[in-house]
Amino acid sequence: MRVLIIGGTRFIGPYIARHLLAHGHEVIALNRGKSPGLLPDEVVRVYCDKNDREKFKADLTNLKFDAVIDTCLEADDLKFVVPLLEGHISHFIHTSSTGVYAPIRRLPAREEDKIEIVEGITFIHKWEQDKVLLEAHQRSGFPATIMRPSNIYGPGDVPLDIWGARNPKFFQRLIDHRPIAIPNDGRALFQPGYAEELTETFALALENQKSIGDIFNVSSPRALTLNEYVRLIAEILGSRSRTYYIPVEELIALYEEDGTINPVGARFVCEHMCIDISKARQELGYEPKISLEEGMERNIQWMFDQGLIQR
Repeated sequence: MRVLIIGGTRFIGPYIARHLLAHGHEVIALNRGKSPGLLPDEVVRVYCDKNDREKFKADLTNLKFDAVIDTCLEADDLKFVVPLLEGHISHFIHTSSTGVYAPIRRLPAREEDKIEIVEGITFIHKWEQDKVLLEAHQRSGFPATIMRPSNIYGPGDVPLDIWGARNPKFFQRLIDHRPIAIPNDGRALFQPGYAEELTETFALALENQKSIGDIFNVSSPRALTLNEYVRLIAEILGSRSRTYYIPVEELIALYEEDGTINPVGARFVCEHMCIDISKARQELGYEPKISLEEGMERNIQWMFDQGLIQR
């Protein structure tokens, strides 16, 4: 199958491309070309800014492909793209987020749960994207599948920290044995998913026609508390940092000025994120095997290798 990846030059895109190639598919990547070196050499590259609607339309119309994996399109982009592709492709897989479930009312969150919008907590932009595709499928049978990963980590990006960002400064504080403030009581649940594993679900969904019109949560099998997450990272880094608790709003006030903390993200990580992945396991054959300890060791080593943190 010839698969077009829209976006896909950073972090999860190269992983998706490698899985598709390993599954025997041809891959085209359509993006602005900001990080072309991260993609495998076998990938055909087409450079286009999706905001250049004229060229974007021409490329989608003239390129030959059977399916699409979208890693970057917003709701307005999808409204533009769907009519162009209707009747011309066999599958369209969209990257959403388990952030649409926040605040989670019942644990673990499942795909059929009702989305309750709460400003500043729910990932509203992701839910708007999902709605465009779900409505298109209901209206005309548009062959959309929605993948909802949670807290993706792994070589290629800095892991999410407990201050709601992907900031190397947080990890450097641990290396330097400096005190770490944990928001609230540190008991909020957190569920990272290892990039190399969860991105294979895109290839698995592509090869399963029953996935069309459906939604799949993809993450690790279990959640852990922020307290345990910090303890695990500190152990990997050999950190002797003292931890203490502080209300999240005070934490934001403490670090917002120097850019260490992401206020929206900090509030978000204090919401329980505990996701049920049994549907992806049963219907797609997704079976994560990399433990958080092993995955985080690889991710931290990548940060050292990139010079993002140092001893």
